Amino acid sequence: MGSLSALRRWGAPLALAGLALLGAIAVLATGPLAASPAALLAAAFGPGPPEAELALALRGPRLLAAMTCGAALAGAGAGFQILFRNPLASPDLLGVTSGAGFGAALALLFGAGAVLVQSAAFAGGLATGALAVICAALTRSGDGRLALILCGIVAGALATAGLGLVVIVAEPYSQLPSITYWLLGSFTRATAGEAALALAPVGLGAIVLLSLGFRLDALSLGDEQARSLGLSAAPLRLLALAAAALMTSAAVAVAGVVGWIGLLAPHAARRIVGERAGALIPAAMAVGALFALLIDRLSTAFGPAELPVGLLSAAVGAPAFLSLFIATSRRT
Repeated sequence: MGSLSALRRWGAPLALAGLALLGAIAVLATGPLAASPAALLAAAFGPGPPEAELALALRGPRLLAAMTCGAALAGAGAGFQILFRNPLASPDLLGVTSGAGFGAALALLFGAGAVLVQSAAFAGGLATGALAVICAALTRSGDGRLALILCGIVAGALATAGLGLVVIVAEPYSQLPSITYWLLGSFTRATAGEAALALAPVGLGAIVLLSLGFRLDALSLGDEQARSLGLSAAPLRLLALAAAALMTSAAVAVAGVVGWIGLLAPHAARRIVGERAGALIPAAMAVGALFALLIDRLSTAFGPAELPVGLLSAAVGAPAFLSLFIATSRRT
């Protein structure tokens, strides 16, 4: 029985991660600049065929950015859903996505380059999340989760108001199109350096969430249950929220606003590995990486003009989430 539980805990997330990797190889092996899987593997670990090296150089950064952002949003979504005991919790619960969008739009308004835009998005997301946490602490509410949700709504609303003001004052022909395009989400402009830079905060946040392990499971049962196990609920929740906000901000800084991945992927992973955080979070990250990869590939399938991945993720994610939710409700 123990071996079966261990297999379910580690085997399914590893299998899902392998599936996402195979999906990336399949994308590089098809479409423009296609190269065979054998040639791609040879080019990845040393000098390889020119077509494979070209495919990795030109398409690799975009794939890396898509998979990193998808995994980050899904892992953060799983963390929020566990912490708040709410299957509808998403990475924007603390207004992090809205804050990151406001930061990036403000940087674009002042003509900043790509690095500064990403830095502003990252800082805006973290600042909004911190504002929500500080306001919740000031309320001294007995229900910490409810206070965080309400303060997150307020912080997100403030960031959305700031974003609306930026859109109004932006020059309609030179500034507004770039702001709108960024807010719709895209992996097109991601470079190898930007994608690699996002790996650090995403990896750090994932390590923190995974290291908490059973502590997150205890928090999901309520503060009283956590205290009965000798755990300090408030610091643990704050640490987990900071890790999830860090992952979300890094993803939005690279790709813009891409919704539904953080809501859909944890639900799909939960049906495979169950509720335990140690298995759910890595499984959700693998599902999120695969979903982002497929959405990015779909964005180039409608002709020379690419569709924003933010629009496609909503168009595909909303009905997929609804079908998962209905199927899960009927099972219970």
